Amino acid sequence: MKFSKLFYFAAAALLMGTSCSDDDPVTPIEQPKEDAISLMPTSATVSSKGGKVSTMVTSSKKWTLADNENAYVLPSVNEGVEGDIVEFTVQPNDKEEDQVFTYDFVCGKKHATFQITLTKKASQTEEQLEVIYTEGANMLPAEGGTVKVFVTSSGEWTLEGSYGFVHPSATTGEDGAEVVFDVDPNETYEDVTADYLFKMGSKEVPFQIVVAAAVPELLEIKSKSEMRLAYTEEKRLAVELNTDVNTRDLHAEIVSDVEGWLTYAMARPTEGGTEKDVTAYFTMAQNDGETAREATVTIKGAKTGAATLKITQLPRTIIEPEKTAYYLSVESQSIIVPVTTNVEFDVTVSEEGDGWVTFVDYAENNLNFTIAELGDSPARTCTVTLTEKNAPDNAEPVQARIEISQKPKGLIECVADMRKSRCYFMTSTLQNASALNNLEAGTLEALVNIQEARTKGTLSTVMGVEGKFLLRLGDATLDWNQIQLATNTGNYTSSALKLTELNRWYHLAVTWGGGQICFYIDGELIYRATTFYTLSPSFGIANSGWESDYNRYFWIGYAYNAERYFPGYMSEARIWNRILTKEEINAENHFYHVDPASEGLVGYWKLNGHQEGDKYSYTVKDYSTSGNHMVGEINVRAAGNQQEGDWGMNWVETSLP
Repeated sequence: MKFSKLFYFAAAALLMGTSCSDDDPVTPIEQPKEDAISLMPTSATVSSKGGKVSTMVTSSKKWTLADNENAYVLPSVNEGVEGDIVEFTVQPNDKEEDQVFTYDFVCGKKHATFQITLTKKASQTEEQLEVIYTEGANMLPAEGGTVKVFVTSSGEWTLEGSYGFVHPSATTGEDGAEVVFDVDPNETYEDVTADYLFKMGSKEVPFQIVVAAAVPELLEIKSKSEMRLAYTEEKRLAVELNTDVNTRDLHAEIVSDVEGWLTYAMARPTEGGTEKDVTAYFTMAQNDGETAREATVTIKGAKTGAATLKITQLPRTIIEPEKTAYYLSVESQSIIVPVTTNVEFDVTVSEEGDGWVTFVDYAENNLNFTIAELGDSPARTCTVTLTEKNAPDNAEPVQARIEISQKPKGLIECVADMRKSRCYFMTSTLQNASALNNLEAGTLEALVNIQEARTKGTLSTVMGVEGKFLLRLGDATLDWNQIQLATNTGNYTSSALKLTELNRWYHLAVTWGGGQICFYIDGELIYRATTFYTLSPSFGIANSGWESDYNRYFWIGYAYNAERYFPGYMSEARIWNRILTKEEINAENHFYHVDPASEGLVGYWKLNGHQEGDKYSYTVKDYSTSGNHMVGEINVRAAGNQQEGDWGMNWVETSLP
């Protein structure tokens, strides 16, 4: 038999071992919960008249109430589960002493006790008055609350004392009475007391309630209490606070001579801060006036907390030299630079100016400099920087720069800023249109200097006729600085045709004819394209005056709409009726000047305001023998009070080469 039992045991174990594998899911064995039990509350007091008290049981499993049978207390149940509430009915006390009953709640190996105190019956043989309450129950926090007292008395008692913040439930009663004192919050910063007197016959029992002082609201400004801000609009002006006030209770009072420019928006906990870090947000409108405006802001809490700050919004900072570039002759001299400004500024001369540019002073809105003789020195340039003093808290100091150059006189002394200008023919100025039309071979040239970068997909016009024959930068799928020739037979370009540097002069030349289109940058042949079409553009088309015809005629620095302006300076715009050779393009000073009588030169607009007579002239002279002068006017991007269609060019002094 012993062998048989062993055999069956082994067989069973073998079957169990072969019935699972490493891939079979393993069900974890649920661990038994630890025994736990607690009560809320753990004690209660009942007046001598008896009454009912209860406690709620929290337990990990079923619980039982140990037997504690007596003549005074009867529990509602003797067993239960998590969350049960047990009610105890307590009979009146017929003894002249307190009685205490303890009940033991059991959950597994854990116990919790509930204690009931039944106050004593008043003496029947002698005068007695006692007031019973839980120790410390009469010491309340600033939020107030309730205080319960039980009165043991051998006769009728009265309560003396009256306070506006305490509301007793009764002022007279008999033995075993319960008096509840409802106490209002204390909003002062000092403790307040209420002194009462229970009286019965010759007996007197004093009773005092103390309510703690309110803790002052914490409300401090962590950021600057005086803010100097730039003129620009601020949709979320942030003021950092240290406060224990709920953000919903914060508000702001704003006092200013100018109404409406500063408004309170909201307050929120500061992201990543402590529980007392709060950010208040304001909205500030742009200051388009010429003077600063001020506001006194008082941020307040729900009670008495308050913090004050001053916000000053400055007008737009102006530091505008009359000219930003000075090209000086070789002799020693003094120069005066008028400056329009509404702030104080510092003046610094770059290292390149050491020894030959000296800043003398700033007086009567003029900067005064002395310049040393150039002598045998090569051409030299330095930068004078004007930097705003005491800049706003929320902006970098405004700066203005002035370039001072000293060298022998250049071939070009003035160029056109085509960001604000455009040129076209009028019927009265187009004297020899045939010289510019049906050019089966030719060359376009221009000196260009990009002053501002644009975004991919934008178009910038050099010259030509929209949709027919237009030299430009960029396109919907091209980088903004890539040269393109757009024609009615297709567009010609290469990724190698990019002007990569700002504030650098480039010479551009495009030739066409004989089925070839050649692109030159600074005299170097960069790209050659083959075309099977005969290109014979006509540029001699005058402005009809109708906006719908803008695409039909020849422009410099404009095509189709004002957003296709050229983003910088331009000079030496030329049209030839023949293909210039590489050698001709690279001839000495060809970039800066050609003989107006040169063979095949049919259009030559130097865009040099000084050489065209009136610096503010609207006539753009054609120096070629064709005599087809152009009209210069302001395009829609012009600054100040100039409007699109105003006549005149925007000239910039320079010295080239």
